[in-house]
Amino acid sequence: MRPVTLQDLADRAGVHRTTVSLALRDHPRIPAATRERIQQLAKELKYRANPLVTALMRSRRTGNAAKHAVLAYVTHHPTRFGWRPPETVQPDFFPGAAARAKDLGYKLEHFWMAEPGMSPARLSDILSTRGIHGVLVGRLPAGLRQLNLAWERFPCVALGLTLESPRLHHVAENHFYTTRHSMQQCLDRGYRRIGFAFTTPNLYPRVGDRWLGGFLCQQLQLDPGDRVPPFSGSLETPAAFLAWFERWKPDAILISRAERVREWLKEAGCRVPRDVGIVDLRNEQPDLGYAGLYHDPSKVGALAVEMLIGQAQRSENGPPHDPHEVLLTGEWLDGTTLPSRPLKP
Repeated sequence: MRPVTLQDLADRAGVHRTTVSLALRDHPRIPAATRERIQQLAKELKYRANPLVTALMRSRRTGNAAKHAVLAYVTHHPTRFGWRPPETVQPDFFPGAAARAKDLGYKLEHFWMAEPGMSPARLSDILSTRGIHGVLVGRLPAGLRQLNLAWERFPCVALGLTLESPRLHHVAENHFYTTRHSMQQCLDRGYRRIGFAFTTPNLYPRVGDRWLGGFLCQQLQLDPGDRVPPFSGSLETPAAFLAWFERWKPDAILISRAERVREWLKEAGCRVPRDVGIVDLRNEQPDLGYAGLYHDPSKVGALAVEMLIGQAQRSENGPPHDPHEVLLTGEWLDGTTLPSRPLKP
């Protein structure tokens, strides 16, 4: 059974939520009879104020930082900070999440599930004891798709597409849109034989599936003679990729390992962008000059915190019945790797 919320009390009492809030604080603005009626109703329904919301409201009223309004950022990598650069090439969502939490009167603290001696039960008890009622699940390492916690105790939101069980609200980059939009950018610049190369061992499956889905959807609009089969082998060594490239001769490639593949092409005598254009599907380092969509990790983190705090304010704990997916579409960066091609006479 879900906890009783302020809105539940307001609906039962036939008043506005603000009236309920003031009545529970015994505010003199509310008539004594109304205060007593609402307070009695709260007892009957066993209403309990959400400590995170209480701390935030106190912070807004007094102007002082909400010292005890803490959200948890939970990770499960083999090392304590294996989830952030330079230990990984994946983007770091924590700074943006922490900054947004601070803006809203909260503090975001990191908890490492793989810490020696830690167990799901122990971490759940630690979070409860600390008065933490909001859990933000960081992106998991490759191969790990499930986490066990006492989820029913906390509002919870996941970052990225890595956590498959339990099914939580999550915030991620819009990978399907990334390949569809990238294909259109190639077409607008005069490219016609557009290839797609990704490597399954180094991608989370749901990311690769969405990239591929966007590519194939857009490819159906091309003339059959211009359709290039996607390369889905390993991008750890050049042989298979270069054989695919020589066989199909794409004039542009959407790729997940742009820097590495660019070196292979150079060694094979193929120059970027003179001979082939490149779109970096990940494009996490705009200063490298690749064309592609840039997904600002600080925005992803901030969106997740906003969703989490919304759940906390509504006292929505545990995996939701209808998980929501918030997707960031990103910003297209022209870069130098996909210039417009001269029009053919």
